Amino acid sequence: MAVFLHTQASAQQNNTSRPTAKQEMQRLAGVLWYEMLSTLNKTGMDASSLGMGGGDFQSMFLWNLAQNDFGKYDKGLIQTAVSQVGGTASEAPAPATSTAVMLAAKVNEVPVSETALPATDATPSADIVSQASSFAKAIWPQITAAAQALGVPAVAVLAQTALETGWGASAPGDNLFGIKAKGDSGTVRATHEDIGGELTPQLASFRDYNSLSGSISDYVSLIKSSYQSATGQNSVAGFAQALQAGGYATDENYASKIERIAQSPLMSQVLQAVGAAQPSQIGAEP
Repeated sequence: MAVFLHTQASAQQNNTSRPTAKQEMQRLAGVLWYEMLSTLNKTGMDASSLGMGGGDFQSMFLWNLAQNDFGKYDKGLIQTAVSQVGGTASEAPAPATSTAVMLAAKVNEVPVSETALPATDATPSADIVSQASSFAKAIWPQITAAAQALGVPAVAVLAQTALETGWGASAPGDNLFGIKAKGDSGTVRATHEDIGGELTPQLASFRDYNSLSGSISDYVSLIKSSYQSATGQNSVAGFAQALQAGGYATDENYASKIERIAQSPLMSQVLQAVGAAQPSQIGAEP
């Protein structure tokens, strides 16, 4: 993403207050319209017909359309929603946390509302364990094969995809490792980049795959070609730190997050569910 966007985003965060309930509802309504328009557009004009940068232009156009032109259809919905959540509040109230949001927050270890999530050593809820286990079972054979090809602990690879997808809660385009695309070959999606020590919302192009297996196969090729120092690492810490040092992600806590996920009670229960050894038994010590 261009540097001027990074600068603008940081400046806006520093100079503006938290949004009101109405402003937050308007933004969320725009996001829903954008998702609907993007889905409908898949059967419409091919972005390549717009020339170089056509995909980015198309996504920005749809985003502007969703956030601005479709607002007139949402007035009644927004007023009702604001009223239901407490429209007299000066700031948007904290939403109820779904299992998917809890999973995403758990792997990132950040609160999703004013109420703090359980500590990393706390016992995860049955719903979280169930979703995380189902996700791991679906990809465990491919994860172990990928880890063997890279010469790293399987739990390290599983922990990374858990971080990138919130234990499978969000993997658009079957992209399990947050691998970005070049040019117009991918799909523009919302993400967060570490800018000046703060995670800042951004738009970036990500690769799409026909299957989860295709995503894992491409991941192995990427690590071998671009992050060779991460291969052959016999610990989660060594693998994660090599990825971060190589620039895999902008988050300065990326490696430590992978390590914490690998050592978490949730990971222990997931490994039991897939019939694998515990982290301490498979060379996954920090």
